[in-house]
Amino acid sequence: MSALKMLRSGFFYLFVAMIMLIAFVEFAPTMFIYISSLAGIMEMIIFFTLLLLAIVVIFLYAIFEKIRYGMRQLSEVDSRFRICYTGTTLILVGLATLTLGTAIVVALSVEYTVLRSLVLVVGVLLIGGINAFIGYVLTFVAGAFKLHGKYRNPLYMATGILFVLDIFLPFIGGLLWLDAVSTTLIGLSITAVGYVLMHIALGGTIKKLNTQS
Repeated sequence: MSALKMLRSGFFYLFVAMIMLIAFVEFAPTMFIYISSLAGIMEMIIFFTLLLLAIVVIFLYAIFEKIRYGMRQLSEVDSRFRICYTGTTLILVGLATLTLGTAIVVALSVEYTVLRSLVLVVGVLLIGGINAFIGYVLTFVAGAFKLHGKYRNPLYMATGILFVLDIFLPFIGGLLWLDAVSTTLIGLSITAVGYVLMHIALGGTIKKLNTQS
């Protein structure tokens, strides 16, 4: 029960962060059009920078303080969820690789040629990105289907399908000739809906278990 409540809280925070991110992607590029003064542009840059920072903090808090602990508790009760807990570890490793690796390469870039520095940065981004992506799949996609297998709530299945669809959306967007902004907004919206469904499903499971006890 504690694990499910932790997960439910985590998905609520993820939803809040996702709505903030959607607003950023939707309005940030166009807001600067209506500002003519340099001071206004600087204020807008500071505002959106702080907004991005807040989004990142909420995401990290939700994943590593809520989702990760929830999956760990579930894995202690049901070994099927160990892979989901491992997924959160891979996300952590991926993000650490992206931030620390890039920082180290940039710090040492004075000793390398521009081409070599770019190659190293791309390598760090690929390694960190692949780790984070695999972690995302194991945590959220596999997690949704495993929750469905354990608690038989169809909303878990629907959430898993949405998460899978979100993964392939860039390819679908390319086939439909959608621009990058539209594809991004659709993907973020699908993810937000998935977080809401997961929050609702977890609430239903918690209520059901409370009734049974």
